[in-house]
Amino acid sequence: MTTDAPARPAAARPTPSPNKVAIAVAIGAVAAGAVAVWQPLAGLALAVVLLIGTLIRNVPVRRLAPVVVVVTAAAAIAGPNLAAPPAPWLFLFRVLIVLLGLGVVGYLLMDGRLVLPGGLPRPAGLLAVWFCWTALSIGWADDLLAALRWTLFLAMLSGLAIAIALICRDRRRAQILLWTLFGVFVLACLIAVAEVVTGLHLPTFRQGREGRTGLIGVGSLFGNQNNFATYLSLSLPYLLVLPVVFRDVRLRMVGYIGGGVALLFILATGSKSGLVAAGLVILGLLVLIGTDRRARGRLVVAAGVAALAVLLVVPALLGVGPVELDQRTITKLDFGILGQQLETQEGSGGVRSSLLDDGLGLVAETDGLGVGAGNAETHVRSLADFPGVANLHNWWLEVLVNGGIVGFALYLLFYLTLLRRQVRAARRSRDPFVRYLALSGALALIGWILGSIGPSTAIHFAPMWIVFGLSMGALVLWQRERDAAAPLPAREGP
Repeated sequence: MTTDAPARPAAARPTPSPNKVAIAVAIGAVAAGAVAVWQPLAGLALAVVLLIGTLIRNVPVRRLAPVVVVVTAAAAIAGPNLAAPPAPWLFLFRVLIVLLGLGVVGYLLMDGRLVLPGGLPRPAGLLAVWFCWTALSIGWADDLLAALRWTLFLAMLSGLAIAIALICRDRRRAQILLWTLFGVFVLACLIAVAEVVTGLHLPTFRQGREGRTGLIGVGSLFGNQNNFATYLSLSLPYLLVLPVVFRDVRLRMVGYIGGGVALLFILATGSKSGLVAAGLVILGLLVLIGTDRRARGRLVVAAGVAALAVLLVVPALLGVGPVELDQRTITKLDFGILGQQLETQEGSGGVRSSLLDDGLGLVAETDGLGVGAGNAETHVRSLADFPGVANLHNWWLEVLVNGGIVGFALYLLFYLTLLRRQVRAARRSRDPFVRYLALSGALALIGWILGSIGPSTAIHFAPMWIVFGLSMGALVLWQRERDAAAPLPAREGP
């Protein structure tokens, strides 16, 4: 008697034979050894990547990719804090983003299909065109190494943003990503508390000129106070919007407590740009909710959130109330001093004003073409009246100087596309989670208008790119909601 063997499912793939795996491992080991002869650390890094690839070779790509993206996003925020001690340039994020990129290439070579969901093609396409223009600008850049480095950062971080948007197609995965990012936020705040209590910092912290002790030195996972304040201002909307959109008491408490902590540490950093960005977020919340006829019922909650924020911030700036700031921090947050610096062209305000003039002058000298990717600092250093700081400290200006009018227009169009569509999604979506994600992303972009002048550069500032990814993910979820609600086409015939 004969029996038929069960048919193998169509989706199943043949498992590579042990001999093929052994041959592949041997080739990888030889390649890693050859690289190690030239550069030991690079060879070690390649060996680690090959080892990880071997261990996870049988895990389906569709199951593995979302996990890698979530871990990569968390590692991107940690940045150089997760670097190999002998090689400070070898961040965990850089290893993971390379693995992610290689995985995508391998998946496509194995006849895999990568389809952009609805809502993503336009912003992703604008990012791709911006990258192509940036890569083209390498051709007229004076400093080729700086141009290649800036373009590589743009490729890695924009790739991360698109990957985040892709995993947001699944609502549950989007929620896991948000809770993971919230966990990183809690860790960053705990490290900041330890800094305040002990006066010690992580090895990656670079102390500014303001002093060596006191609250003014809070930097947490980031290299300096301004970067930490910018990260907090980008995180703030995702906390403050919780009590506005959701009725769950637990989520509302997370929003109130988390938002209050973020505001306190923005004050503790002494960052004026971070404080102004937080102000734009709160003002934007009131405007967007107040001008939405469907959300007028939530205006009371939004007004309450804004009032609590004002009651927390204003007394601290005046040196009264339950929160006591170091006097130097209060002085650093004095916008009157900034006005005096702009008039006298001295101090931080004078340097930023000089950098703005120099940057616009460079754009004019190149007839709007720009100096080429990553070459802004090179040209600022070569100025006859070098202001003493090469970084432009203005992301909008950096994009304009590097990429010229074309590069700036592409980035601006990308930014406005995300902002406009998220505002529309926040007003029209019936799904609370989509409204939350879209409203938070829109407010983060509004705060970014001036928050972006805090970091010395934002090309490798991961929180900005993560917000871009979440913003695109909100558009993907909104489009899926619209597609599900659309009526099915009528059938023809009997």
